[in-house]
Amino acid sequence: MRTALRGLAIVALLSIGAACSGGGNSAKTGPDSAALLQAGSEDADWIVPGKTYGGNRVTGLSEISPSNVSQLKKAWITDVKDAGEEEASPIAWDGTVYVSTSHDNVLALDGKSGALRWAFGYNPAYELQYPVNRGVGLANGKLYIVTQDCRLIAIDAATGKQSFDVPACHDTSNTWYSTAAYVYKDRVIVGTSGGDLGGSGLVSAFSAQDGSRLWDWHTVAQPGEPGHDTWPGDSYIHGGAAVWAGLSIDQETDTLYAAPGNPGPNLTEYGRKGLNLYSDSVVALDISGAAPRLKWYYKIVPNDVHDNDPSMPPVLFTGNVNGTNRQLLAVGDKAGDFVILDRTTGKLVSRLAVSDQQGIFTTVPTLKGTFACPNHGGGIEWNGGSYDEAVNLFFIPSTQECAVWKIVYPAMVPYVPGQPYAAGPLPKRRPATGVLTAVDVGTGKPAWVKPLPYSAQGGVLVTRKGLIFTSDASGRVYAFEPKTGRELWHDDVGASIVAPISAYQGADGHEYLVVEAGEAGNQQTPNLPKSQSARVVAYSLSTAPTVMNDATGQPAATVAGATTSEGGSATPAPATVSAPYTSAQASAGSKIYFKQCLSCHGAHLQGVSGPALSGPGFAHSSLSVAQLYGIVSTQMPLTAPGSLSKTDDAAVTAYILAYDCVKTTGAAPLSVSIAAGLSAVKPGSASCPPKPSPPKATTNASPNSSTHSP
Repeated sequence: MRTALRGLAIVALLSIGAACSGGGNSAKTGPDSAALLQAGSEDADWIVPGKTYGGNRVTGLSEISPSNVSQLKKAWITDVKDAGEEEASPIAWDGTVYVSTSHDNVLALDGKSGALRWAFGYNPAYELQYPVNRGVGLANGKLYIVTQDCRLIAIDAATGKQSFDVPACHDTSNTWYSTAAYVYKDRVIVGTSGGDLGGSGLVSAFSAQDGSRLWDWHTVAQPGEPGHDTWPGDSYIHGGAAVWAGLSIDQETDTLYAAPGNPGPNLTEYGRKGLNLYSDSVVALDISGAAPRLKWYYKIVPNDVHDNDPSMPPVLFTGNVNGTNRQLLAVGDKAGDFVILDRTTGKLVSRLAVSDQQGIFTTVPTLKGTFACPNHGGGIEWNGGSYDEAVNLFFIPSTQECAVWKIVYPAMVPYVPGQPYAAGPLPKRRPATGVLTAVDVGTGKPAWVKPLPYSAQGGVLVTRKGLIFTSDASGRVYAFEPKTGRELWHDDVGASIVAPISAYQGADGHEYLVVEAGEAGNQQTPNLPKSQSARVVAYSLSTAPTVMNDATGQPAATVAGATTSEGGSATPAPATVSAPYTSAQASAGSKIYFKQCLSCHGAHLQGVSGPALSGPGFAHSSLSVAQLYGIVSTQMPLTAPGSLSKTDDAAVTAYILAYDCVKTTGAAPLSVSIAAGLSAVKPGSASCPPKPSPPKATTNASPNSSTHSP
């Protein structure tokens, strides 16, 4: 039976959590469906990832105001052991804050102190792309999370004990989950990731009771469906259009809104030229019946060859246009387009570029490279923005960053399960800055624009007391005045923020703002300061000293290869294959790896903000040495793909092979020509970490001194 590594918080810790919860979760089994539908009017808690099903992050809590925001300080900081790219929207319920971490662990923290109440540890069987999770769903005393290895898991919110664990993907070779889980009327509704891997996007609903699948809606029009003729030949099979960032629901009409991402293959139209419905679109689905029904769609980006996903989950709001209140929807894409639609009809209300757009719609990536803006990490990202009805402004953060777009496949792109399905690697990251734009909903034009020193991807929290809070990727949190954009306060959390801010009322009566921070991961740019560690940070006006909590009792990302099988057996047997590389080459590769690859893939190749390169998770990808070398040489490092020399590419590949227990023939070093001929040689699921070097002897060391190898 498949099990998860859970219960790492010891029994005594669970008892302390229950005793200190001030009534805590044991006193309630909610929120039920009725409470979730009223989430917008209950501000003491934050029980839906986007505050409400409409996704507009607004709080009515009133303690923090323009007159006292300068006194806001850190109330508590809790370190996160599973350090990675932390993207989760914190959920707050009945005195407890729930966050997921990069490798699908879940932490329950005391809302007043940040102390650990329980921890649910999870060990994904594999990781296909980026180890991230955008948050849990909550309903009827259970938390729900979808994982990188395609599972839907329900967890008892009071104890952290697993309720069920079911498979949730049809194809695990190119599909995974990073989205938050949305629990709506006893259904867990989620969208798949994997569009950049050649997966075909789905929005799926599962029973909140037992995890059984209720329905699927294909984001790529299937044979016999309207829109299928927009996919030439069989290009629809790996058509992409993932719904990875999130979704929204108009609960008055049972209409679900999603924004499927870019088509596949990425960075080229070769073999798929056409509208490619419903990629790069907003879709409205009637989910009142047994199966979804498409009501309308709006195509945001035609002919996408620059990874221009509409990554922002649609935000629903009632805004004033030309003196009339209208039911609206806002969405943004990575090209920097900010679009407002009539959400009843799908008709365009306004469209505005909030990022520098150069060549993004007039050029295509080439073998030599073309310059275009924004870069793939620029424009509007997955946390989007929020609307303030008091000033009729929509606040949208975005990132200014350009790139040179190159491809390596000018014609047909080969499909390799589990690997990027693209004409080339995503471009090298460049120094980036942020912009916060206040869009006048009445005119569709900017009311004001506020430059930020780093990428702006943390979304916006609006308060009804006349404040907006946002962040940048350096880890700085800001408070601005909505009407003018005047900065009123800022503070630094010490780690990169690419997650949204939630608000709740603590047991002490104070209003709290909470955010998760960690590595910048695939949003790392050369100008970002180094992240100190992953953490959850809460702010309040309390004058009590800041509470510092370490990561004791929390699960960490499992070290590659240090797992047991379902039957409890020891680490899998080492690979029996061998390859031509030398020990000296692997040793040189380790130095390059620790300089260029460590931050994304980890000291033990376990995966941090990039996938694991060793162990069962890596073996799931079934890569040959030839394919592994090709990936290292063309796609790595993520922030500057293709920037290493051929000698360095071969050395890093040799280091990975040695770590993965592939024996060296010792005859000759690995090279481009040799690697190309190793298409039948594949690493296994074991890990053979190099033994640490013994301390170097010193001649004049004092009795109390010690030396360590690098």
